[in-house]
Amino acid sequence: MNKTRSVIYIAFGGNLGDPVSTLKLALPKIAQRIGEVLRVSTLVETKALTLNGEPQPNYINAVIELLSDRGAEDILAEMLLIEHELGRQRSASQRWEPRTIDLDLLLVGDTIMDTETLKLPHPEMCKRDFVLQPLRELAPDLRHPVLQKTIRELEAALISEAQERFVVRSLPESFDPCSLSSCV
Repeated sequence: MNKTRSVIYIAFGGNLGDPVSTLKLALPKIAQRIGEVLRVSTLVETKALTLNGEPQPNYINAVIELLSDRGAEDILAEMLLIEHELGRQRSASQRWEPRTIDLDLLLVGDTIMDTETLKLPHPEMCKRDFVLQPLRELAPDLRHPVLQKTIRELEAALISEAQERFVVRSLPESFDPCSLSSCV
């Protein structure tokens, strides 16, 4: 029986250590355990999103596009393991603490899901320019499965609504994910 393959979008972020190196370590793990990495957006440097304004180093963010036949819950479980392997220590009491790596599952095809452990599409993605800008780069005409607006439209709405902006600058570094060692 053939499983259906879906296009998956995962947001990457990190602000401890060397986030670019951490992303380069994460990509082969994602490729081996979740699915075929198709593209990685331009990296963007962003201000840290904090609860009470405590200073943190800026983040490096990107969006990863991949093709997978894995279910959303399985993908989330693998992402959490990859985060742990790359030094992420989760704390329920500090939601937006500095971290070596943060992987957020944004979209799994047109799946709509709301469980105790996973909500798809990611419920905060439309409020975050550090998600929408790199996602627009990869898939500007992709439709949000609930809102039925394109990523381009969602980003334009975020800008026009004068929401807080976090992106500081795009970084010149870009790379072919499959040029990294161990990429499959």
